[in-house]
Amino acid sequence: MSALQRSSTLFILFLLILNPFRVLSQNKIGTVNSDQILDSMPEMAVAKVKIDSIGKAYNIELQELEQRFDLAVKQGNDDEAGRLQLRLYKFKDAVDSEIEAKSDTLFKPIRQKVSYAIYQVAKEGKYSYVLDSKYDALVLYVSRRSDITAEVKKKLGLFAK
Repeated sequence: MSALQRSSTLFILFLLILNPFRVLSQNKIGTVNSDQILDSMPEMAVAKVKIDSIGKAYNIELQELEQRFDLAVKQGNDDEAGRLQLRLYKFKDAVDSEIEAKSDTLFKPIRQKVSYAIYQVAKEGKYSYVLDSKYDALVLYVSRRSDITAEVKKKLGLFAK
């Protein structure tokens, strides 16, 4: 292979290696902090209060069952302690399931609203990709110039605090 052929081959290889970087540089990438947006939404605060109230309502009953269980154990009543322990497990499972279902019902529309606002801002700003900066392990570097959190908050009618 002549020197001219080798340099031509090297040049072509260099262009092939560089091409993906050129394509990536044409894409506009933005970041958004979805936690910051969600935390600033009034409807999120209301949803959290509703979820907390469910837990508090069941907390009294849970404490009563735990006291009855402790008493049965102290009195050496193994049969009663076993029944109460089983009842406690079932009760905790039922409460957890109810809280999870209610959380899904309350939080899903809020997350969808934020997702749609992110989509709108990304489309208006001609972003190819929007990364969530709350996942630090996936984002190696974030420029403040690419952060569209403020624009998404504005789209949702939220103001900086």
